[in-house]
Amino acid sequence: MAVSKKGRSLCPLLLWCIFLLVSFRLAFGFSIAHAQEQVGSYTVVAGDSLSAIAGRFGVTVDDLVALNNIADPALIEVGQVLLIPGAASGETLGEVPTILANALPGETLLALAQRTLQDPAVLSALNNMSDTQRLFPMQPIRLPANGQLNLAEPHLGAIQSVTLPDVLIQGRTGHLLVQSSRPLSLTATWNGLPIAFTPLTLAPSLTDTALSAASALTEFALLPVPALLAPGPYTINLRYTARNGFVLQRDWQVTVAEGPYETQDIVLPDEKGGLLEPTLVEDELAKLTQVWSAVTPQLYWTGVFSLPISSEYATTSPFGTRRSYNSGPVASYHSGQDFGAPEGVTITAPAPGVVALAEPLNVRGNAVLIDHGRGIFTGYWHLSEIKVAVGQQVQTGAVIGLVGTTGLSTGAHLHWELRI
Repeated sequence: MAVSKKGRSLCPLLLWCIFLLVSFRLAFGFSIAHAQEQVGSYTVVAGDSLSAIAGRFGVTVDDLVALNNIADPALIEVGQVLLIPGAASGETLGEVPTILANALPGETLLALAQRTLQDPAVLSALNNMSDTQRLFPMQPIRLPANGQLNLAEPHLGAIQSVTLPDVLIQGRTGHLLVQSSRPLSLTATWNGLPIAFTPLTLAPSLTDTALSAASALTEFALLPVPALLAPGPYTINLRYTARNGFVLQRDWQVTVAEGPYETQDIVLPDEKGGLLEPTLVEDELAKLTQVWSAVTPQLYWTGVFSLPISSEYATTSPFGTRRSYNSGPVASYHSGQDFGAPEGVTITAPAPGVVALAEPLNVRGNAVLIDHGRGIFTGYWHLSEIKVAVGQQVQTGAVIGLVGTTGLSTGAHLHWELRI
């Protein structure tokens, strides 16, 4: 039978339409059929088997095999994330609003997840396919409409839990705890700036935080909040590179609330008014910023900091107080804590560290900076004498200087501050 050229040209088009219909059915049939089934996740650890995991969650091995597209039930890997039908979850698949994204030529579901900043396990569940499956050009793939899907927090591969504050106060510091099933190279930003992680075992003063699984690895990072940072929500971004090369990441919002700070007007004697000259102030701050911006890999301190001066000397000006000088505008804040004490009273190191700066400055007078490791510094201003040198290691209680009134000071006192 003869076939016209027109008929031959229609055959590929008909096949393509059938392929699209089948693909749509495969992509959406699973999720619709299981619209009310709750789905959680579990990260495989050493010693796990699929049957043991199934028994733990009260599901069958067949359920796990089907939901996770597992080719061989005997082969699961440590760190592998399994979707668990019926596990506790923030949302059901049927309740998740979705949008469509079209695949690019040669793209896999894993590559599409990376391009759209999605969790590949979520896309696998929503589209009923393996994250390694190759997609055809323009194939429609379902994505969570709100950008994130809470299957079982934190659902971030080998990361088992993330602990962070809901609210931080201006000028105060919080901390982020990340618990994982294996060693990870974590990176994070807070308010757009990088923050450094430290193993929790190096800071036993933080171990009172409740941790599950004693064998898990836990790291912490400090979350400093500038005293003048505007109140509102700010973002923490956490990420690491999985074994398959895929970058897993997630954002959290932490609210910064207004601090309970008062306003203080300071009257300067005529001979010290020139120390407020903007260029002088800015140049000195730039010099110090270069020093305290360094992040020493070693952590020198392991416990609670002591006071650097005898407790008999009261605080005369607390941290965070908004300040004006000579009845001028309120344009700055007090960056430390002042202790009123007579000239010559000894000042001691509150924790182990290495002296990073010890010299006279214009605004801060005779000054000492101690590096306590991992980006944490303490500063001591207005000293009458400096008793340490740069590079010197100090222990808690070591004498580092004497109280004075050098620099921008109206009377003998110790100004003590902590920088993160």
